[in-house]
Amino acid sequence: MNALFSPHGLTLIEVPADDPIPGSYWGDEEAGLIDDRLYLRADTPIHSVLHEGGHWLCAQARGRRHLHTDAASDDAEENAVCYLQILLADRITGFGRRRAWADMDAWGYSFRLGSAQAWFEQDADDALAWLQTHAAHLLDGTSPPT
Repeated sequence: MNALFSPHGLTLIEVPADDPIPGSYWGDEEAGLIDDRLYLRADTPIHSVLHEGGHWLCAQARGRRHLHTDAASDDAEENAVCYLQILLADRITGFGRRRAWADMDAWGYSFRLGSAQAWFEQDADDALAWLQTHAAHLLDGTSPPT
């Protein structure tokens, strides 16, 4: 997963087993975000790493200053982050969007159509539009603008 985020300047830091994860909004094994560091443990779900990493990537549109634990995004950006995490899932060998959808549903993500897959395929035009407007470089895999 480092290859997904390090080109954009986000550093993944593995926390020792059973240590609390710094910057974790949900606690337990969920990934944490502080400034340009994404914290995880061996038991951190991949969808959680993708989600928090997606928050960091999308925060470029409004500035990444002082990101700590809560990305403080609005609903439109939150939807874009969910959409992006599904796209990023396809870049992880052996994971992919089907596993991401299943993990998101099992975790408790809530979508109007009842599942992450249905939302992504039928109701996420606004999320894609947000990404196209604010972070198009994330859709084509290029580096972020400087």
